[in-house]
Amino acid sequence: MTSFADELRRLMGDLSLRKVAQRTHCGKSTIGDLLSGRRSPTVRLAQALDMALGGDGTLVALAEAEQNQKSARGKSSAASPPDAAEDLLPGWDDDVLRRTLLKASAATAALAGLGPTAGNPLEGTSHDLLVAHQDLRAVHGRLDNLRGAQAVYAAARDHHDRICAWLATTSSDTERQRLHALASDTGGFVGFLTYDLGQCELAISHYRDAATHASRASDISSCCNLLGQTSRVLADLGHYDQALLVADRALHLAGTRAHPAVRCWLHAVRAHHHARLTDRASAHGDLDAAWHLFSHAEDGEKPPYIGYLSEAELNKWTGHTAVALAASDRTALRTGQRALDAARAAWPAAMVRGSAEVLTASARMSIAHHDHEQAKSLIEQAISIAATTGSARNLQAALHTRATILTGT
Repeated sequence: MTSFADELRRLMGDLSLRKVAQRTHCGKSTIGDLLSGRRSPTVRLAQALDMALGGDGTLVALAEAEQNQKSARGKSSAASPPDAAEDLLPGWDDDVLRRTLLKASAATAALAGLGPTAGNPLEGTSHDLLVAHQDLRAVHGRLDNLRGAQAVYAAARDHHDRICAWLATTSSDTERQRLHALASDTGGFVGFLTYDLGQCELAISHYRDAATHASRASDISSCCNLLGQTSRVLADLGHYDQALLVADRALHLAGTRAHPAVRCWLHAVRAHHHARLTDRASAHGDLDAAWHLFSHAEDGEKPPYIGYLSEAELNKWTGHTAVALAASDRTALRTGQRALDAARAAWPAAMVRGSAEVLTASARMSIAHHDHEQAKSLIEQAISIAATTGSARNLQAALHTRATILTGT
């Protein structure tokens, strides 16, 4: 019987890993692992590959056959760590990816043209390389905070691709796990940059792939954080039910194992989802849980990918939640106003781009208080920062809020 890997190799023909990854919107490392047999195919992934490569269902049939063989040996594919993260995401986003495949590919090409990448290869031992790549990821993060996603997207995407290429060729299990951890970080960062540039559907794909890397690295905190980021993007798209579903699943997976900082942030984000769905009691319950966990977040072991969590960040989400509740819960206005005032006062100077989001939330709070002059002042500041840092996400939100102010609706 032809194996899945052999059939995939036949269908790919002369296509490169990059080309297949672009067509299916999977990571190159995922395709490489399927070809080498290091990863067992899921039916959903097989469907995407069949559609992209014209397999007429052959890959789906082989994937199902391999899963049946594993079940017969008492090894359920649902217990596999790589698939666990994927199964946490609802089938909705598969439909989104299929609908937007051509748009996403075009967006990737456009974003890649934002600037050249450094072409100097890193040299040294495996450990030295890992440390150097971690340092480079940190540099990209600082540049993003100061100058915005446009300034760093091309370099960050190239960096992530290099990590995935290394991952596809390594034969060391120990090195592979460390690279999966690094790929979850660099992939999640690319997801955020894509989100900030206004490509929400594409960002969901990046987050999903990064969550799979985190699962393979056995990093439950990173996996849950990435699922939380996905729920945030879904909320921005207006899919609050789906956002809540993903946040629920992330918190269920987190249990008590994920780092308190990650669980704190997840509760804060879920509070906003509940507020958008007018569930006041659940929103307040999540905010209480978030603030309780925040007292345990700074334990000296907070992962770098949640390093942005601060009292100002939590006050920002408290404000977001209060703004969403303001129409049905006037008492939320006082809490939200205090939280947003505190967030603006303590917002880190190095996180320039993020201040636009806080200013926009503050403007919305001023609208709820019927203080339109204050709202105008705040929103003009937000628009200026969003434009300067090239944040399409923040600019769109700020312009929408300004339109609300001007029309008085």
